Amino acid sequence: MRPFAVVAQQVDTLYAQAMRPENKGHYAEELWHYYPQLTHTKGRYQETRYVYDLCQLARFDPEGTRVLDVGCGYGLQLTILYFMGIREGVGFDLSAERLNTFKQIINDFKLDATLCAHLMGLEDAEFEPESFDMVLSNEAISHYADVAMFFDKAARWLRRGGVLIIADGNNGANPRLARFTREVWRRFEQGPPGAIGVHRVHRPYVELRAEIIQNAYPHLPLATVRQLSERTSGMTRDAILQAVARYLDTGELPHAFFDGKSCPVEPYSGAVIERLFHPVRLANELARYGFRARAYAYFGGAGGNPVVRAANRVLQWLTPLSLRWAPSFRLVAYKS
Repeated sequence: MRPFAVVAQQVDTLYAQAMRPENKGHYAEELWHYYPQLTHTKGRYQETRYVYDLCQLARFDPEGTRVLDVGCGYGLQLTILYFMGIREGVGFDLSAERLNTFKQIINDFKLDATLCAHLMGLEDAEFEPESFDMVLSNEAISHYADVAMFFDKAARWLRRGGVLIIADGNNGANPRLARFTREVWRRFEQGPPGAIGVHRVHRPYVELRAEIIQNAYPHLPLATVRQLSERTSGMTRDAILQAVARYLDTGELPHAFFDGKSCPVEPYSGAVIERLFHPVRLANELARYGFRARAYAYFGGAGGNPVVRAANRVLQWLTPLSLRWAPSFRLVAYKS
């Protein structure tokens, strides 16, 4: 693996230029809110160390490899992997704003010979079988509409012996985190609007479903619209309207109530806000797709503090016992 100090300095130089205040407007302004740590050297070194640690945990040397980032956002991880020596890096994401900024960074810093990005969702993504050495999902799996589809496609896209790396903060084995995430679900589903953690509820999903029903059936009584919107939780627009049509034909009310046990769905886009995963169960599930997988608790250390890094190493190897207290998890899976 290329020396950390060399790569970190290259990452520092690139983002020191990209994150200048005068570039707001040239790049999406959200970049400064999403990655405030990229505005200073310490944060840029931290982000580089974060990617290094993922690769070291997976025993993966990026030099000369082909990497796919599923839900790449602003492309930070792929940019760091570029300086770590990958032969090609491919990313895709549903956010046009984030993808456009990533593409602009690729163009501005002449990374186009190695990096490329596509605006699309997982369901539309198609790549040649066994064409990647590593598939990365960094803080993204919680937002996939169909996790099983992701596992299936990753297994097809990876070469034999290739590695799938998943890093996520939605550790369902941690009771405190699970309670908070379920409260996030409730707020997005039922309201009220406003901030909760790093999220902001604009209009609860139950209201959006009512809007869909009312627009399609403007003569339905408001009480009926409300009743149907409460009974179609987890559905997207087409499924909602099918359930309403069935009710009007047969009198059969749908029974999809929000029970607080599963992540709600934005009815227009099908987006999910934050899923919860038990890391060990997720690793076991990957065996069905031809992977040898292992979950690890993660307690931090990318900041470089030697005490935190040493503690994290010990607690990682104490997985699954340490998962109950871990703020996030890592999952490393090799294609058999």
